[in-house]
Amino acid sequence: MNCRDKPELRERLAAEYALGTLRGRARERLRRWLRDDPELARDVAAWEARLAPMAEGLSPVAPPRRLWAKIERQLSFKRPFSLWKSLGLVASGAVAALLAVAVVLPLRPSGVPASYVAVLTDPKTNAAVLVATAERSGRVLRVNTLDPAIHVAGRSLELWALPRGGEPKSLGLVPAKRGDLKLLAAADQSLGDVPSLAISLEPHGGSPSGQPTGPVLYSGPCVKYW
Repeated sequence: MNCRDKPELRERLAAEYALGTLRGRARERLRRWLRDDPELARDVAAWEARLAPMAEGLSPVAPPRRLWAKIERQLSFKRPFSLWKSLGLVASGAVAALLAVAVVLPLRPSGVPASYVAVLTDPKTNAAVLVATAERSGRVLRVNTLDPAIHVAGRSLELWALPRGGEPKSLGLVPAKRGDLKLLAAADQSLGDVPSLAISLEPHGGSPSGQPTGPVLYSGPCVKYW
């Protein structure tokens, strides 16, 4: 396969390589290409730089006791490959969140537009349930519900911006699957000082008070993606 004249394919391969989701022979082949293709190497480096803030924004996940027991057993058998594979399970939620970003954001030959990106996860499973993106100068927040099962019959899920030192600000109701929410101002003004987003369970139609009234079900970091 030759990707030199296929910029969109090159961008996707660079993103998957940086995420670590490109495996086996495909990864080895791309690694060989990187030695002879400086432009492709720059694409991979750019993706690694873009993804770094996302990884830093994700909360660490404490491994369950059964995982430590498994690690101890594997150490006793001196099987380093299996050990590292098991350790990788601790970060599986973070990888899922990063992968969600790569899938949802448009990949174009010119690269990804400067955007605010939020990946909200279930605190019980650490699974990504929703991705929200907004271009810096845009006034539209694009919301993609990754798991429609999060919706509750007869109730509404409301998305909130959580600014530093301020009260939560409603961004609107979470769409059933995918939709756009209008921001009151450009994303730089609406999300520039918002380190995280959250979703609360509200009465049908949304919170009657302008503040969250039900439990917060999901949350995640909102980061600058440029």
